[in-house]
Amino acid sequence: MDLSIIFILLTALGLGLAHSLDPDHVVAVSTLLCNNKNLRKSITSATVWGVGHSAVLFVIGLLVLTLSVVIPQSVLKLFDCAAGVLLITLGALVFRPLIAERIHTNQSIHEHTHTHSYPHSHSHDHDIDNNQGHAHLHKSAVAGLLQGLGGSAALMLVTLSTVNSVELGVVFIFIFGVGVILGMVGIACLVGSVLAYTASNLERAHKVIKALTGLASIIFGIVIIVYALI
Repeated sequence: MDLSIIFILLTALGLGLAHSLDPDHVVAVSTLLCNNKNLRKSITSATVWGVGHSAVLFVIGLLVLTLSVVIPQSVLKLFDCAAGVLLITLGALVFRPLIAERIHTNQSIHEHTHTHSYPHSHSHDHDIDNNQGHAHLHKSAVAGLLQGLGGSAALMLVTLSTVNSVELGVVFIFIFGVGVILGMVGIACLVGSVLAYTASNLERAHKVIKALTGLASIIFGIVIIVYALI
């Protein structure tokens, strides 16, 4: 294989890995993992995010390759605004169970009535967990799609415009997507391990981490929207 082709493909992998480390992407995936107490589920969620993210880039990349489409700056700003709204929403969703738990705790302190226990159906609980798991994966996919053109993805499109062969360009996009997914899996392993450990052993620290992650997501979202509108 030509050394120049190898260099182009390694560049695609490197850009994909670097793209996965964009701060808004790290924050978004971290918020998605906040309610996962299982490392395997965290990795699955991050992988789904990466697949959704790469799918958008693949479609846009094909348009650039085959039709020489140039993405207008106004469209890129629109995507940035959508990504900002997404981050604010994800941050709010992290805070929601924390606030609900706080309210429930305060209510319990002031209530003096006896509690009654009722038998629960394990199969019913299992169905609820499955439904929540599917909904969470859908949320991860949508988040990846909405963030498809944010951050350093523009650099990938610029690099792609210099590739003369459509076939090589398709491989370039695919390798870039693989890099994004691998980077996100690495982030999920790191963040998911911390969340899983603190959830089992350090409950208060776990809640603090979730609150800080949610706050960071909201702040990042606001900053992205303001920067896009300037």
